[in-house]
Amino acid sequence: MSAETVMTRVPALRAAARPAAPEPALSAAPSAALLAQPWTFVAGGQRLLVRPARAQDLPVLASLLVRCSPTTRLGWSGRGGTVLPLAQQEAWLREPGAVVVEASPGRAVAVGALRPATCTGQDDPIAGAVEVLVQDSWQRRGIGSALVAHFAGALLVSGRTELQVHPDADPVAAQALLSGLGARVRGQRHAHGRCPRVHVPRTAVDSLGPLRELSYR
Repeated sequence: MSAETVMTRVPALRAAARPAAPEPALSAAPSAALLAQPWTFVAGGQRLLVRPARAQDLPVLASLLVRCSPTTRLGWSGRGGTVLPLAQQEAWLREPGAVVVEASPGRAVAVGALRPATCTGQDDPIAGAVEVLVQDSWQRRGIGSALVAHFAGALLVSGRTELQVHPDADPVAAQALLSGLGARVRGQRHAHGRCPRVHVPRTAVDSLGPLRELSYR
């Protein structure tokens, strides 16, 4: 792709992604359009494809869970020290913007989803919760950070401003992932503990996967 094409398309995509205020209906349309676009990034020297999750991917999640350690599974879906039923985990992949990360066609190494935060038992109008599962052998290669940054941008486009992970996630990893967004991490009270939460800066919209990939070309 030529430099001229990049300079033409990046401002247009950023304008489409910029959160619209104050009407929710206006912010939903560009979010859906951007989150439906697949994108790629390099992790550990290998280019990975991030694509929207589909209903057919539910067996992919089950297979990925088998290849993950109990600690990793707990970090993905643990609540109060217990892993949630597979049906609940599958529901996350039906959330708008949920993704599957593939090392090759049909070979998933990670999945991720952004859903409304429900610390109080009801949807939090300003917060979203990110759920990321990375296969153990693919951890510490930047996959989790790339997905969290992408979901931070998606959060802003959807009209929310606070991002959190659940209390059973590894606290050191959660702190590192959220701190990477450039804001102070604090604890949000939850029925099972305290959820690490961060206020997402408006500049995070540029971290949406399709935007970031295009700017690097």
